[in-house]
Amino acid sequence: MYKFLLKTPLRKVWQKVGLKKRAGVVFPLFSIFSKKSLGIGEIPDLKLAIDWCRKVGMTILQVLPLNDTGFDFSPFNPQSSFALDPVYLSLRNLVGIEKEGIEKELKDLIPKFSLKTKFVNYQIKGEKLKKLWLIFLKRASFPSGFKKFVRRDKYWLEDYCFFRVLKEVHKEKSWEEWEESLKNRKEKSLLKFRKKYHKQIEFQKWLQWQLFEQFKKIKNYARKKKIFLKGDLPFSVSRDSADVWQNKKYFKLDFASGAPPDKFSRKGQRWGYPPYNWEEILKDNFIGAHNFLCARLKYFQNFYDLFRLDHIVGFFRIWVIPAKIPLTKQRVIGFFDPKDKKIWEERGRRILKLIIENTKMLPCAEDLGTVPSFCFKIMEELGIPGLEVQRWKRNWQNFEYLKPGEYRPLAVATLSTHDLNPFPAWWEKEVTEEDSKKFWKMIFLKGKVPKKAEKTLIKRNLELIHSSASIFVILPVFEWLFLGDILKGDPHRYRINKPGTISKFNWTLRMPISLENLLNHPINSQIRGIIQKTKRV
Repeated sequence: MYKFLLKTPLRKVWQKVGLKKRAGVVFPLFSIFSKKSLGIGEIPDLKLAIDWCRKVGMTILQVLPLNDTGFDFSPFNPQSSFALDPVYLSLRNLVGIEKEGIEKELKDLIPKFSLKTKFVNYQIKGEKLKKLWLIFLKRASFPSGFKKFVRRDKYWLEDYCFFRVLKEVHKEKSWEEWEESLKNRKEKSLLKFRKKYHKQIEFQKWLQWQLFEQFKKIKNYARKKKIFLKGDLPFSVSRDSADVWQNKKYFKLDFASGAPPDKFSRKGQRWGYPPYNWEEILKDNFIGAHNFLCARLKYFQNFYDLFRLDHIVGFFRIWVIPAKIPLTKQRVIGFFDPKDKKIWEERGRRILKLIIENTKMLPCAEDLGTVPSFCFKIMEELGIPGLEVQRWKRNWQNFEYLKPGEYRPLAVATLSTHDLNPFPAWWEKEVTEEDSKKFWKMIFLKGKVPKKAEKTLIKRNLELIHSSASIFVILPVFEWLFLGDILKGDPHRYRINKPGTISKFNWTLRMPISLENLLNHPINSQIRGIIQKTKRV
């Protein structure tokens, strides 16, 4: 069924991944924890997540974006497309640091940031950084590995570390509010700043090196256990980011990107991210160490085998709104960029080909929403899997739900995403009575349609999605935990993010069980049974 992939430009990557059906799981790192974690999931905790995947028969472990978000904490609004977030750094696993003194540093933080709370307290980041600064000052010297890292990744590292320290000095204000000479990167002002804050800039480099070292160990461990790691590279870049500050010519700063009005959003959406200036980016065909998109792909293949290519339609065309236009006017003023529809198809194909040529990772596209048909054609031509979300897979003539056997073979099938309610919450709170009957019919269950998402329904649906035609099935870990007694109460509580809202519940959901306990939980035999039954082991 999948042999055609060996004739696509991604054939070498597909040979590495293998032309077989696979099951995987999404573990948001902030949601998981081990008994050694400090307030939040940490990079070394992924070893236990890999062990769990092996135990239940999964071969893909996906994470949400792990880039540095400053103090915003939305993983899709990072301050750098390269830098990892120090909140995920394990103080117990620092390279070149004596272990004896670390436990003493942690003693006062452990009770303050309990892992037994339902939601993550992100104040842990500031506290961790204070401890890391003290540890950094006490270190004996920089190891040779650090110096090599700084030389190799100078392109993005130097400017990111400048940016991060500048943000601290300016009390986290946007770079657009800094004095002109720093805002516009005048060399004399930057040299003066470097001289004054040299130690703080070196600290930021040291943090990124430590993160790199910890993550590389995870990649090596995953390879040894034959688990593929899948990352998530957000399509857009935050306006207030090191990337934009460093590469202003690559962005159209007079505009904000978004989505046009539709039946779900009368005014459309305004995300606020600056659209890419593809005319500038494509001038050098994406090639060379000093093209930040190319460099970004090369950096992340240190950690990942696959990656989620967010908002793939945006490479063909993107809805833009003049940045100064009030929100009330965006319906009228917004337009697609480029304006000429005739060039959408060829531009998208060119960008995607260049992405493929500059990475050894397998891109997996997020192709939801209103997508031109040529986009799907080009994805198949290039060998890029799309995304099939069960609740939206319907025959729109009779509104019947599609059977998973009718899904695209070249796709990742799932029950939900980080922006959606998990299946039980969707069933109990969103689906209409008429749709619940159609869904019940589709999954071949008998008897009265239940209002509650009972275990029989949950298990049957997990079996069904894994029997889909799609080459990969990757579910958020919470979808699996509903099988047992781990998740209690209203299933709506286990939603990771609600788009368009500012809430303390977004991006803070914690799994109510440690990874050590999950590894030994009776639910694992049920999970492995489903994956074996559907031949995805």
